[in-house]
Amino acid sequence: MTTACGNNGSDDDSSASASHSTTATLPSGTAADDAKAPVVVGFHNLEGGSISLADIRLGFDAGVKYVNERLGGVDSHPLKAISCKTDGTPEASVNCANQFVEQKTVLAVQGADFGADAMLPVLKSAGLVEFGNFPLTPSVNSARGDAYFMQGSAEEGYAANLVQLRNLKASKVAVVMVDNPASHDTYRKVIEPAAARLKLKTKVFYVPAQSDWTVQAATVLAWGPDAISTYVAADSLAAVPAFRSAGFAGYISAGANTEIIPQLDASVRDKVLFSAPYYLPEFTDPPAEVKKDLDAFAVYTSKLPKDGSVTQRQTGFYTALLAAQLLRDVGTGTDALTAETVHAGVKTWKGERQPFRSTGWDCSTPTWPGTTACGSGNVYATPGKGGKLSPLPDQPVDIAAVLP
Repeated sequence: MTTACGNNGSDDDSSASASHSTTATLPSGTAADDAKAPVVVGFHNLEGGSISLADIRLGFDAGVKYVNERLGGVDSHPLKAISCKTDGTPEASVNCANQFVEQKTVLAVQGADFGADAMLPVLKSAGLVEFGNFPLTPSVNSARGDAYFMQGSAEEGYAANLVQLRNLKASKVAVVMVDNPASHDTYRKVIEPAAARLKLKTKVFYVPAQSDWTVQAATVLAWGPDAISTYVAADSLAAVPAFRSAGFAGYISAGANTEIIPQLDASVRDKVLFSAPYYLPEFTDPPAEVKKDLDAFAVYTSKLPKDGSVTQRQTGFYTALLAAQLLRDVGTGTDALTAETVHAGVKTWKGERQPFRSTGWDCSTPTWPGTTACGSGNVYATPGKGGKLSPLPDQPVDIAAVLP
C-alpha cells in the first residue's frame, strides 16, 4: 500500500516519468544559515542491488534542498543527510546503522529498506529513532517507541479499501491475492474482521504469482461479486482487462498501480480505483494547500532526469519535509538537538497537516493498533478523460469504523 516502489515506465506515463519543465512558481522563503552547524540525519535506501529505488533518494535530496533554501532549515541550521545505500540484506542495513551511530546523527531516516529490521537493535542501543514514510518490514512496523512512520500502516490500507468500496455501495467483495503465507495472514487478521465490521460479504481467491487471468477471472466472477479488490501488483495490467472481458462492470480496486493507466484501454478504465497515501501530481483539482506542496515538488525536481519515477521522488521529498518538521518541532527550546531529544520528543509529536495531504498526524498513539504509524488516510481516485486521476468525494478515507 505504499508508493515507494514506483514504476520506471515509458516517458509519457505521468505517474512514473519525471518532467524536465514545470510552470509552477514559488513564493520567496527563508534560507538556512550556512554559518551555523548542520543538523545531521542518516538516510538509508535500497539502491544499487537487484531492486534499486534511487529516485527515492533523489526526491529526498530535493526535499532537503527545499528545506534549506525556502523553509529555514532546522531552526536556521542547515539540514544535512548522510546517505547510505542498502541492498535488501540485513548486513547492508546494519552497516548503515553503524555509520549513523559513528557519525553522531540525530535521526535515522528510511527511504525504502527491506533489511531495516536488522538495524533496529543497533539504533536502539545508540538512542536513535528510525523514521520514514511507510514501514516495509514486520519489526519496523511493530517497533513502537523506537520507530515512527508518517503514512498509514499496511493494515489500514487493506481495511480502507473495504471502507471505500462500501461507500460506493458494494456489498459483496471478491479479494484477489497472491498465494503466499503473508496474504493468508493478512486476510485472516485484517480483511476478514474489517469486512465483518462493515457487514460486507467477502471471499478471498488466492492466485499463483503468475496467473492465467482468463481462468482466474471466470473463477472469481462465478461467485457473483459486485466489487473486486486486487492485490496482484505484478499482474495488474493483465488482471483488470480480464475481469472486464469476462463481463464484470463493477468497481475494481487496483491499489497503487497507477503505472498501468496509460496501458489500459479507455473502455476498461471506468470504475477502476487507484489509491495513494497522499495527493499525487497526476490527480486533478487537489486542495489549495496541497497544490502548494505539489508546486514545490515540481520546481525542486524539474531538473532531475526525465526517465525517473515521479512516485518514488515524491516519496523521498515527502519524507525529507517531515523529517525536517520533526527536528524543528522537537528542537524548539533546546540548546542542542541530539538523538536523545529527538527520541523523547517524537513520542508526543503531532501536527495538523502533512505535506501532500489535508490531514495531520499524531505519534503519541498509533493510527492502527500495534503499529508504528503516525498518520492515517488513503486517497482514492479513478481515471477520467485522458486517464487523469480524479479523486473520489470525501477523501481521505475515514477508517474509524474498521479499527480493531
